Amino acid sequence: MARIEEATLFRPDPKLQYPTASRSGGGGGGGRGGGGGRGDDDDDGPNIAVKERVAEAARSAKRRKGLSFVVVMICGALTVLGAIFAPRNYEVEARVLVQRTQAITGGMTQQLSPEEMRNVAKEYEEQVMAKDNIIAIVRQKNLVSRWDDMRQPHRRLIDKINRKLGKAPASDDEKYEALVTNIQHRLKVWVDATTVTVKLEWSEPEAARDIVDAAVKNFLEARFQSEVGVIPERLKIYEASVAQAHKDLEVSASELVRQQKLANPRERVNIVIPNLPQGVNDRGRVDEAADPALKARLDTVRQQIAVLQEAKLRREAELNQELIQKRQTLAEGHPEVIALKQTLDATRADPPQLAKLRAEEREILNEIAAKQRAAAEARANEPKPTAPRVAVPAPAVETPQAGATKSLQDAQVQFDTVTRKYSELVTQLDAARIEMKTAEAAFKNRYKVVHPAEVPNGPKRPVGLIAIAIGVLSTIAAVLAVAALADRFSGIFFEPRDVRDRLGLPVFATFS
Repeated sequence: MARIEEATLFRPDPKLQYPTASRSGGGGGGGRGGGGGRGDDDDDGPNIAVKERVAEAARSAKRRKGLSFVVVMICGALTVLGAIFAPRNYEVEARVLVQRTQAITGGMTQQLSPEEMRNVAKEYEEQVMAKDNIIAIVRQKNLVSRWDDMRQPHRRLIDKINRKLGKAPASDDEKYEALVTNIQHRLKVWVDATTVTVKLEWSEPEAARDIVDAAVKNFLEARFQSEVGVIPERLKIYEASVAQAHKDLEVSASELVRQQKLANPRERVNIVIPNLPQGVNDRGRVDEAADPALKARLDTVRQQIAVLQEAKLRREAELNQELIQKRQTLAEGHPEVIALKQTLDATRADPPQLAKLRAEEREILNEIAAKQRAAAEARANEPKPTAPRVAVPAPAVETPQAGATKSLQDAQVQFDTVTRKYSELVTQLDAARIEMKTAEAAFKNRYKVVHPAEVPNGPKRPVGLIAIAIGVLSTIAAVLAVAALADRFSGIFFEPRDVRDRLGLPVFATFS
């Protein structure tokens, strides 16, 4: 009797098996099999397949349509919210081709050793990832003012809730620090034999494009300063020297004309002074009719300015060269590099003595211009004579002051020397300009942006589709689980398993 009570639909007794079992395997085998199965199930309970449990949950959901509908609506709303507020990342990539051949200068392909290639790659990476460069990107693209537009949807929701709760929003300094940190962590640089790749994952597509574009431009500017930047400084020095030499040439020519007139007053003197090369700054030229005392004073001041300016430009070029050498071995954030940049910035400003001389130059020019305007007004107001008067110059003998005059031969020697110096400086200036153009052309040929930064068409991953797929699966699982639990705790037996589990009674058959 005890065995019959144990026999249920889910735990059959071996003696209640169909006769075919004993015919196929023998009574003893069936008994051993049944006994073995019974021994396994006595401890763990009945083993029900997952498929059967899902089928039971599906029947429960079918019986409880109203509850299932409510669960579907709630899960559907959560799925929509998840698809809207799910974080999205946009990936932007730019590539710069670095050619090792010098097509403009006719050079051969540069053969670098593995150690040199690693050093070059490290230099490129440090120039892109330098903190000064990251700070410049944040400022160039106004990322602090674009903070709210770049926030993820769920972050915007949290910010609104915090504002409703009275929490103060982030300050500009906090935004600035957060942006610098995020860019440092998310900006990636890969350097191989011929390509520099800059990649970024960001929360807003246009901002991602702007950041990568600025990183590439700053990298090219850094390379330009490292490879070509010293030539413009030399050009400034040459231009200042040529301008000063031209002024010296004018002074020596005036002196030569004066000496020739003293030697032969009736001889017509004609000395041609070449014009300044195109592009050389020659502001503040003074007419020959200006006050000689003011003009001499102006020339003296300008000579002092030229000496100080040349020393300043030379010092600036030396510091630039030293900075280039430091950058090859040290990072941008190294204290020596930072101190050298600060020294360079201080050098670019005019020293007090040079600023004072420039102010004095402006005062002299203003005084000369005022006197020239007064003389022009006086000539305009002077009454015209009724008959032309012929002035017959009386022969005059000029007596040169002691120590102030020079012989005609000395004036000619000085004029030839200044002319030769001016010609040499002009030649050097032309050569430097040719070198500058060649270096710029070679730089453009060496570094080419083969894949510029572009606004991505969509996020890196289809976050919306992923959220919808997860939401659909979660909705199905929630409907089945809620319906099954509702049947389980309702007190009504819908499945044979419930009868055995709750009451311990055998179920031999079901009918609908």
